[in-house]
Formats: sequence, structure tokens, C-alpha cells
Amino acid sequence: MRPRLIAHRGASLVAPENTFEAANAALDLGADIIELDVRESADGVLYVLHDRTVDRTTDGAGLLELMHSADIDALDAGRWFAPEFCGAKVPRLDAFLDNLRARGAGAYVELKWCNPDTLAGTLRETCMMEHSFAFAHKPEMAIGLASAAPDLRTSILLSVARNVSVARSLYRADIIELEEAECTDAVVRAARAAGLEVIGYSESSTPAVFKSFADTHVDYINLDHLEVALKVLGENP
Repeated sequence: MRPRLIAHRGASLVAPENTFEAANAALDLGADIIELDVRESADGVLYVLHDRTVDRTTDGAGLLELMHSADIDALDAGRWFAPEFCGAKVPRLDAFLDNLRARGAGAYVELKWCNPDTLAGTLRETCMMEHSFAFAHKPEMAIGLASAAPDLRTSILLSVARNVSVARSLYRADIIELEEAECTDAVVRAARAAGLEVIGYSESSTPAVFKSFADTHVDYINLDHLEVALKVLGENP
């Protein structure tokens, strides 16, 4: 059985990242899970956006956290990428998750900064709690989410935990994410012994990277180059 493929911000090489268009393109290609980032507007609406500001990926400017949802909804999140994506929107999280559920996909949710209770409620309301797992760099977000959604599976980077046993005992993680150089047989065996699932992460387009992940039997691959991975994994089922 091949690893499940996580499209990092959707198919962000062929469509504007963290949009419906990128998510649907990734799922059409064969992704299983969409990785997405969550931030909160000034009036408490959760959005799928990576950066703290809207400057890079929309036609607007400013901090999303200081903007009203009506103004965020009016932004164009596609024109910057290519003319054919003109009119793409910054997705509201609930609608984005509804789309993933309708398509039978999972979600890898990274909390950038938002109310963990609101996030937990949205996952429950969209029936995506059991089809999702989450990660937060900020300790405040991780602690808040653990309280708000103790039933939600969580991931931790090995670069943050530093040790597989700490990932479980200190961070209470269910999944550990490894970069290519970290993803050795010894580390994967230790993760299995600790009861952790394993994600291999790479931004590379090199086929050997995906073969290496397959050879170490990771559970998931978090990637940008989905088509390369699918070709390699098709050759190495």
C-alpha cells in the first residue's frame, strides 16, 4: 500500500496556493489529503491563508487579523498566480472543509493563529474531525487546541521535538513529520515503537526522494511535486 499523499497548500505549482482551485487540482491529480493553513479575521472568521498578511497571495494589502471578513471575501486570490485564476477567493475554512469532505479527502491543518475553540467547532460542524490532523508551531496554539479538541490527532516535526520519544511523551503527538535526511530506517522504527505514524516531507522534485520515502514505509508524504511522486509510487507500489 502506497503512502497517502498530502498536497502542500494544494496543487500549489499549478494553481494559487490555499484556494479551492489548488485543492481541487490536487485531488483531481490523485492527492489524498490537503495541507492548509488557518488564520482568523478581526471579526472571528477563520480563513485558509499561509502568510500573516494578504499581500503576497491576493490583490490586497495588510494583516488578515486586522481585516473584516467582508473585505477579505472581496479579495482576488488568483490573479497574482495566472490570469486564468482571476476571481479566486481566500477560502473561508468551513466552506473549504465542506469541499474536502464532499470529495472524500482528508485535511492536514496548520494553525498559524486563530481561536482553537473556533477551529475545533468548525472541524466538528463540517464532520471533518476524524478525517483531519493538525500541527501548530506556536506553543499557545498547540496547547489551546489540545484543550479544545482532545480527540483531534496532532503532528509534530522531528526538528521541533528533536527525539521520537519526546514527540509522544511531551507533545502528545500521534504523528511525526520527518524531512528526507531525517527519514532513516532507525528513526522510522523508533517512531513505530512509540506508536507514531510517520510523514515524510520534501519540497523536492527528485524521484529518488519519493522512492526513499516509500522504501522506509512512511504513512504519508507531504509534498509539492505530486505528479512526480505518483509516477514513482506507481512504479514502486
